[in-house]
Amino acid sequence: MSATPFGLLIDGEVRRILVELSDGKIVVSEGDQALEAEVRRISANELKLRRGDRSVRVFLARDGTRTFVALDGRQYVVAESRDDPGRSGGGDDLTAGGSLRVKAPMPGKVTKVAVSEGEAVRKNQTLVIVEAMKMENEIKTSIDGVVSKVHVAVGDLVDAERALVEVEKT
Repeated sequence: MSATPFGLLIDGEVRRILVELSDGKIVVSEGDQALEAEVRRISANELKLRRGDRSVRVFLARDGTRTFVALDGRQYVVAESRDDPGRSGGGDDLTAGGSLRVKAPMPGKVTKVAVSEGEAVRKNQTLVIVEAMKMENEIKTSIDGVVSKVHVAVGDLVDAERALVEVEKT
C-alpha cells in the first residue's frame, strides 16, 4: 500500500494529508493521527465509507487538478501536493492594491450575499453562500477588514477561483 500526499483545504487553511488505498480500505493520515474506513464506489462521483457501525456517502466533483469532496454536510477541496510553497487547491489571494480577494473554492450558485461594500467584517465572518452539489458553502474572510468590492449577486453562477468579494485589511 503506497501513500499519496495531498493538500486538503479546510476553512481556507491547507492541511497536508496522506491517503492510502488497499483492498477496499482507505487510510487518511495527518501527522500521527490516522483514520481508517471501508470504501465502496457507488458511482463515478459517489462513494460510501463505513467505519464501525457508521456509514456516510461522499460526493466528488473534479475541476482540473482539484477534487471537491462533500462529506457529512461539509465540503473540502483536495489537490495533490506540489513542491512549491504556494497555496494548493485554490483560495484567497492579495490584489496589487493589498486587499484580500476572496474566491469561490468550487463551481456553484450564489444563494446569499451577506455583506455590502463599505461594511466592516471580522475574521471568519461569512461573506457569501455558494451552493454546490446540493450543499451550501459559507465563504468566509480570513482577515479583519472592510469590504471594498462585492463581485457577485444572488443567483450568479460562479466558477472555481472566481473572485467573490474583496476585503481591505484594517
